[in-house]
Amino acid sequence: MQPLTRARIRPRLLTATGIAAALIAAPLALPTMANAEPAPVLTSPSDLLAAKTGDLVDLRIGDIRPTQPSVGFDEVYYKVGRYTMGKDALNKGLGDWCEANGQGDVASAQPGATIDNAASFTCTIPLGQETADSLAAMKTVVIGPGGLPYLTDGHHTLTSFAETPGAGLNTPLRLRVMGNLSNLSETDFWTQMQANGWTWLKDVSGKAITPQQLPKSVGLKNFQDDPARSLLYFTRDIGYTAGTIPFQEFIWGDWLRTSGVDLSGWNPTSAESTLAIVKTISEAQVAAGQDTVIAGGYTGKQLGTLKKWNDGKAVDKGEFAKLSKPFSDDKPGKIAYAMAYKATLPVLTAPATPAAPSVTTSGTTATISWQAPADGGSPITGYRVQLSGDDQPARAPIEVAGTQLSVTVPNLIPGTYTATVTAVNAIGASVTSPVSAAVTIAQPANPGDVHGTLAISGELRPGSTVKVSGTGFAPNVEGFALELHSAPVRLATVTTDANGAFAESVTIPADAPAGAHRIVVLWNGAEVSGSDVTVQPAVDATPTPDPGTTAPATQTPGSSATAQPGATHPAANAGSSLPQTGAGDLPTATLLIALLLGTGALAAGIARKRAAQ
Repeated sequence: MQPLTRARIRPRLLTATGIAAALIAAPLALPTMANAEPAPVLTSPSDLLAAKTGDLVDLRIGDIRPTQPSVGFDEVYYKVGRYTMGKDALNKGLGDWCEANGQGDVASAQPGATIDNAASFTCTIPLGQETADSLAAMKTVVIGPGGLPYLTDGHHTLTSFAETPGAGLNTPLRLRVMGNLSNLSETDFWTQMQANGWTWLKDVSGKAITPQQLPKSVGLKNFQDDPARSLLYFTRDIGYTAGTIPFQEFIWGDWLRTSGVDLSGWNPTSAESTLAIVKTISEAQVAAGQDTVIAGGYTGKQLGTLKKWNDGKAVDKGEFAKLSKPFSDDKPGKIAYAMAYKATLPVLTAPATPAAPSVTTSGTTATISWQAPADGGSPITGYRVQLSGDDQPARAPIEVAGTQLSVTVPNLIPGTYTATVTAVNAIGASVTSPVSAAVTIAQPANPGDVHGTLAISGELRPGSTVKVSGTGFAPNVEGFALELHSAPVRLATVTTDANGAFAESVTIPADAPAGAHRIVVLWNGAEVSGSDVTVQPAVDATPTPDPGTTAPATQTPGSSATAQPGATHPAANAGSSLPQTGAGDLPTATLLIALLLGTGALAAGIARKRAAQ
């Protein structure tokens, strides 16, 4: 097999149409043949952007992104144990690779054949002659933003390949595309993934996580161990059958946490104890019934609950009998393989003790930082940060994710503070770190002794809103009074930020007289800053004309009013002590009367003349 590189020479996409054509041309009963070489190059993200549903893509398993935070380690131990310690005529790992690659099962293998060397073994179905059943057995991916492939089925199988000598993260594998969502934004992509049931965003305790907390690659070091998930894998075909519902065992895990099954006496290093708890769980699954809603809105029937335990067979028959076989048997059971392989591994422990954290301060905020300790062979899943100080000697620990190496605590009162850190993994909690060096949150200056500056923007008129900004005041102080003087009017109460600044929008009182004023900031009644301002007169509404006058034209702001002939502006006699009575219109009235009298006399003369004729 040629070396794998990250370059891309030609697309390696097998469409469903092409597969169908190959099936038509070839008989369904296929002879055993040597594998055709997989493409010597891997599918790049740019190629994956064009992938369609049903396409088959060649990938390096280390480049495939998980969509769940945990796997059942014992299930992986069973697979790797069987791959490396197995008693099968042909290596089970080779068979699992053939199946995952869409090529059925292993047909033959050279001595020392390894999963990462496809030329060292053959599969029962050649490339290009896949059947509907062999395609259905393949592991699946969804193409996400940037052409990244996200695994939707096969986390345990691919992790088993990653952990097996002669395989590893560089192992090539074909996967079937379930969908291409690369056109979506990151947020919309994960929303759609959840809507489709293509991701499992819960940790081993059933608490929700974010997509950002998912591992970036398969492999045990990247996952949390979910013991319940392993137990439910072992109950398969004893209490339920596997179906097509995504994350079926995780849904059963949600049920197990609330089922009342007592796991406290289970010893996960004992084959006998594990077999006993599997029997208890599988019996409880069957007892739950077909019609009961188990978890996630699914009924027992939908989740594959068997009508009878062990499919109606006796304890020494059927799947339970196979599961029970010890490692000494010619065909050991899954639990026996898991325990045998687990016994060869270094003992997993809680994380090592973290070094003392460092604490830095800024104003009333403290930031605690630390280094990740050795994880004890099991990934660190979180940290507990304990900040102790003069404000709360018994402050509750701060819980942060295992990928986080600092945390910030704001709004601390003046005093001395120290911190410690505890690391947590699936095995347990570390010894708490040594105490950090002490830091001091300083006593702030008396707010009344710190004099800042003000800036006012906006039109200063009665009823208008202006913005008052302050800088250079005592930081983080609540209760500064903002007032308009000379007659004190409270405009607002403001709080400064960590830099001693504030910004507040205030309204000038509607009855504020025009003229000189001062906007001031007070602390306990004493001025700590002020700014002289001038309040402009209010814009008058259109005045009502006096009796006997003609109303002036409406004035648009910024324009000049035009006086009407014979009219007097209401302010024209502002200095007079007598009211206006309309006497200013007397000449006009006299002229009108004269015209009327003249017109009447003329009409009378014309009438007399006509009568004389």
